[in-house]
This record gives sequence, C-alpha cells and structure tokens, in this order.
Amino acid sequence: MTKGRISSAGLALALFSSTIFLASCGNSNESTSMRSEVILLDISSGLNAAGSFNSEDHSVTSLSSRATQLRTKLVNALSERKAIYFGFVRMNYGQQQIETLISPRMIQLIDSILEEDVKDDQLRKASRDGIQNAWRSILFSSAILSDEECRERVENGISSDSNGSISDAHVAQLAGTLCSTAQSSKNQIDGLINTPENIGSDIQSAVDRSVEKLSSDERRLFNSEGKPIILVPTIILVSDLIQITNGIKILDVLDADQKPSESCQRAKDESKNYSV
Repeated sequence: MTKGRISSAGLALALFSSTIFLASCGNSNESTSMRSEVILLDISSGLNAAGSFNSEDHSVTSLSSRATQLRTKLVNALSERKAIYFGFVRMNYGQQQIETLISPRMIQLIDSILEEDVKDDQLRKASRDGIQNAWRSILFSSAILSDEECRERVENGISSDSNGSISDAHVAQLAGTLCSTAQSSKNQIDGLINTPENIGSDIQSAVDRSVEKLSSDERRLFNSEGKPIILVPTIILVSDLIQITNGIKILDVLDADQKPSESCQRAKDESKNYSV
C-alpha cells in the first residue's frame, strides 16, 4: 500500500469520532432526528497490474458475501428506522457515486401511516412487524415478480398482519414504495456480483460525496409539525486493503498487541494524522 493510504483502524476511528460529533449536534428527539448509514465498499485490492478489476484477485471476502451482508442490513434497516446509502470507492471525486437504498422519506412514510391509521399500540407493533415481514419477503425472494405480483403479495401481507387497520389506500401506497425500493436495492446488490467499473481507492472523495448526499437529503426533511429532521450519520468503510509500513503489515502489528486497549490506543494515535 502506498504511504498515503489510510489504515482501516485509523479511518474507522476517525469516522466513528465524526459520527459522535455530528450526533451530539443534533436533537435526540426521535421526531426530529433519524439515523442513517453510508456503506462504502473499497475493493481496489482486486485490481490487477493492468488496473482492471478481477474478482479472483479480490482478497478476504468474495463479492457475493458482501452482497449477502448488504441484503441483511437492508432487511434490518426498516425495524431500526434507519436510512441506508451505498457506494463503491471510486478512482476520483468525479466518478464517485452514493446511491440511496432506503430513503429517509420511506421511513417517514411508514411512520406517518402507522401514526394516522393504527391507534392501538399493540396493533401498531403488529402492523410494523407486518411491513417488515413483507419487506423481507420481497427482498430475499428468488422468484422474479412483476410489479403487479409484488404489490399484491405485499398488500395481502400488510392487510393481514395489521388486521385491516391500515386503509386500503395506505396499504397500496406502502406496497408501491416497498416494491420499487426493493427492486432498486436488488439492482445495486446485483452490481456487487457483476464486475464494477471505475474502482479505485480515493476514500476521501467517497466520504466527501457521502456527506454531500446526506446534507442534500436532510435539507428536504421535515416532520409533520414542519420542524427539520436531522440525519444522524454513521459512515462505514468496508475495505480489504492491508496497510503496510516499512514492509510490516498492520495485522502483524496488531497481533503483537497484548490487550485490545493497546490496539484501540494505536488507532487513536494514527487517526490524529488524518482529517475526515
């Protein structure tokens, strides 16, 4: 790895610190804040000498495993009321893209419909679980469903689990949103399995684009009282790159640490050399 590369431990700590700082600036009230995650995948270790990506050269974890991990995170995001974004780390700022997988507005839609239609707390929980179950079903479905088939499956599931307490119009609205979001997310997940383009290791640009994306979405978010909603971000860098300094791998250095606290202190010390 070149000298300019950021170590995984150091960057992770820096991003964590940034998250805590941003969260502390926001309102902790649930109605005026929403959690969000940006997942940045750095697979530049799979680049061969010619600069082309080769999945056979990709170390540690296959892209199909990454796809499974991302799908699982998407399934859990609805119950956690968390917006999810994703992007490959690209070669430069101009090529960097951050895609929305679960939008803040989708979380808002589910909350507002449940608040309006379902007054009983227990039934509201059952209804939310029903939406979650429908989401999981279509996201993990191996069958190729038409838009109409997807909507019908979701509508039947939500109506049944909510005991008919959600209006037909709102059930249809939820089904349309869940199905279109699931299809878009599946397309992104499929992109993990296929050969990605313009893969690079410009981590700083990926982080900058992530912050810009969140800021743009946040400016358009308001609750039912007209108050702005703050996105409380966590940026997760998933990287198979191994830092090498003076011929020594960082993993060998960490293996030599006697206690986890020593590795944590090392990450803190290294993170001071970088700004995120």
